[in-house]
Amino acid sequence: MGPVWSIPLAGARVEVPSSIGGVRAELEPEKAAEFDAVVARTPAKHLVYVILDWTLPPGAAESDATTVGRLRSGDFSGVRDGDGKPVAPTHPPLDEVEGETAPTVWSTGFPVGAKTFPATIEGIRQALDEDRRAEFEAEISRTPGHELTYAALRWGYPPEDLAEEDALVAELRAAYQGQGEGR
Repeated sequence: MGPVWSIPLAGARVEVPSSIGGVRAELEPEKAAEFDAVVARTPAKHLVYVILDWTLPPGAAESDATTVGRLRSGDFSGVRDGDGKPVAPTHPPLDEVEGETAPTVWSTGFPVGAKTFPATIEGIRQALDEDRRAEFEAEISRTPGHELTYAALRWGYPPEDLAEEDALVAELRAAYQGQGEGR
């Protein structure tokens, strides 16, 4: 099954898959294709909620509406990973009532926001060469849902841009430190 979440639900603990690959393995082929399409276009910081919705047992919302509502609102208290460690989403869920949407790209750089890179699995796939895409697929498939934001960020951010920004930061730091010594 791969990584799991242990969720307190309806007075018991339920163990469910917490990775894309684990959820996909539990689905019928036509549902797996639908799940893959949703996962591919969901911004990384909200993938944990897609995993949650697809992994909850049928009837969970009816049998324990309070817990399911709490989980969907971003409160994962009581949820544990396979090692018994607490699980927490990296971001709160979108406020769909307010029409909030998540960007499909990350924005960074100097000046702030000067560079963008993909924040969806679909966008990252398109940006990677064939060799790296296979590595990406394998990692993303087995990464627990609550860690997908970090994995997608790492894969979506081009290494050459990161190296360029790291060099610029080092250069700025050296210049700043040099100014402090000359005073």
